[in-house]
Amino acid sequence: MKKMSEEKHVVFRLGKESYSMDIEYVKAIEQQYMIIPLPEAPEHIKGMINLRGEIIPVYSLRSRFQMEEMERSAENQLLIAKAGVVQLAFEVDAVVGIETIEPQQKKEVPVVVRGEATSYIGGILNVRDQMVIEISITNIMSESEWEDIEQLMKENME
Repeated sequence: MKKMSEEKHVVFRLGKESYSMDIEYVKAIEQQYMIIPLPEAPEHIKGMINLRGEIIPVYSLRSRFQMEEMERSAENQLLIAKAGVVQLAFEVDAVVGIETIEPQQKKEVPVVVRGEATSYIGGILNVRDQMVIEISITNIMSESEWEDIEQLMKENME
């Protein structure tokens, strides 16, 4: 029986750091994909993928976190996540696994770190004695960035 506040998270790597997303938002994990570049796309959008007939923008967490973009490797995966009406594919270096997070494993973001630039941090998790930064999908972008992506999707669906 599931406890009231336990959560499941997809844990993944970007560089040497570990991050997670609540599995509630993650619809799929894709290994095989081809990103179609989009000229004049909103910031941090690498392009789009066609996933079983559905066009989904690919968001670069590396770009968002000011990390160097890397050559794609066999380990790279996409987390297909849905926030509101928009589906996004987040390119990650590698998915580590799916973890059950108990309430005592999740801490709030320290006040000193909180701010507009770090609003994407949903919490700090302790997973197997490692610090994992939880990414809040709904806060990864500003409202205007979400609107830009919705507009981009409308334009590319016509």
